[in-house]
Amino acid sequence: MAEKQTPAVEHDGWDEYRNERIYRNRGKIGFGRSLGYGVFAWFSIAMQGLVGAWLLFFYTNFAGLSAAAGASIFLVGRVADALASLLMGNFSDTLYKYKFGRKFGRRHFFILIAAPCSLIAITMWVSGMSYWYYLVTYVLTTILMSVLQIPWETLPNEMTKDYNERTKMSTTRMVLAGLGNMLVAFVPAQLFRIWPKSSPVPYLVAQIGFSVVCFILVLVTYYTTWEHFVSKKEAEDIARTNSAAQNAHSFKSELSNYFSTFRIKSFRKHMGIYLFSYLGAFIWTTIFVYYIVDVIGGTASDAGYLQSFSIVSIPVTIIAGYLVTKISPRALYTIGYSLMILAAICYGAVAVFHISNWMVLLSIVTFAYEIGLYILYFVPWNTFPFLPDLDTLVTGQNRSGLFASVMVFINQVCLGFASVIVGYMLDWAGLIKSTAGSVHQPQSAQNMIVGLMVLGVGGLILVALLFASRFHLNRKTIKVLDDELTRLQKGGYIEDVDPNTRKVCEDLTGVSFAEITVWNSHKKPASENVIK
Repeated sequence: MAEKQTPAVEHDGWDEYRNERIYRNRGKIGFGRSLGYGVFAWFSIAMQGLVGAWLLFFYTNFAGLSAAAGASIFLVGRVADALASLLMGNFSDTLYKYKFGRKFGRRHFFILIAAPCSLIAITMWVSGMSYWYYLVTYVLTTILMSVLQIPWETLPNEMTKDYNERTKMSTTRMVLAGLGNMLVAFVPAQLFRIWPKSSPVPYLVAQIGFSVVCFILVLVTYYTTWEHFVSKKEAEDIARTNSAAQNAHSFKSELSNYFSTFRIKSFRKHMGIYLFSYLGAFIWTTIFVYYIVDVIGGTASDAGYLQSFSIVSIPVTIIAGYLVTKISPRALYTIGYSLMILAAICYGAVAVFHISNWMVLLSIVTFAYEIGLYILYFVPWNTFPFLPDLDTLVTGQNRSGLFASVMVFINQVCLGFASVIVGYMLDWAGLIKSTAGSVHQPQSAQNMIVGLMVLGVGGLILVALLFASRFHLNRKTIKVLDDELTRLQKGGYIEDVDPNTRKVCEDLTGVSFAEITVWNSHKKPASENVIK
């Protein structure tokens, strides 16, 4: 008697991957799961944490580069990174179209390869090399940091729609990032005490330590998080909502796709807040060591000590995570930015009036600045996961990766040009370069450093505050948006929208309901109802 044949399992290369570990929703997101997600924040710490505070100082004091030459490296790296990041978001979003993407994940494949890539940052801190060596190592490290971080940034949007769970994930992420930033300042400050001021070794040792720790933490994120599986039916629905122009494989159509994100009014305001505040924080980070060493007369270890006040990020982020569920992001922005503007003015006063007990006063000022800084870091990324939902209401698509790419692209390009402007301003003011540690700088260079600290930092933060005063996204408006989006996705008629809901959604998106065509299949015949 012939043995009974077991039917072969059909492998269509699509839905068979639905139950893979990286797609399995594991339920409510608590502290442990948020921690697993948040530790990936150390990837950016390992790749760029030391860069902001120390790399330009390293270039001008241990590599023999001028401030302008060092800044040009930043510009090339950030522009290259921005272009790569712009492509990465859309690539990650649409990777489900290919068997490779369905098997390894649109997001988790890139999270996995981030682990070994964290070791590449070590190459930036070798002294005595040429301009081209520093250019290549910085560009490579910067590109890898952003393109591999973008897929991770979409995970809150993929893992949950719950406001409190997303807030918990964002809060945990920022607490861990703050801890990393504190260590980025504290660890070098301790190493500077071991090696002489003329030695570049502590920079290299610090980077090795951060990269090795990051290698382990990235793997933790890979094994504790999941992402949304795009089913074949969902993919077909997405394809139907895309117009022929959007699907055309041309540079013009792709560029149009990227800039279509700015159709969303709240995203435009968000970018104004994000860009100007990050520019202000970037200038502070870039020149703070110069300010302490060349203007105040302290040491690099003193600068590291003051920067280690970023430890306040832990309680500040926890408190901000609680407050954002009680008050609006706009109110939090006002608190944080006001502290930073006041601190910028005080930095100028300490330099101008040559206050003798400067360490005590600057400790208080820097403590206040760091409180504002971590509110600055927390709020934009807490609100970001809800911005793609506004786009979904208008387009019917989930383009969270694209939105993350556009944010990174614009931020990196602007920071790149800002670094060049700062570098050239320092050179123009007469900053002296060296290969054996810091040297006494002329008064003109000191004046420029103080001017950048007060007008550059304080002025840009003030512009961000003006944008924040007009930002209306908060817990209540997000709830209205989510309820309406859920209603439409379940087949509700767009004409049946509640008047208050319509007003809120149109204010957040900047798009009239009469202009939204993606839900036409749910539209009542004109004879039954008309949107007024």
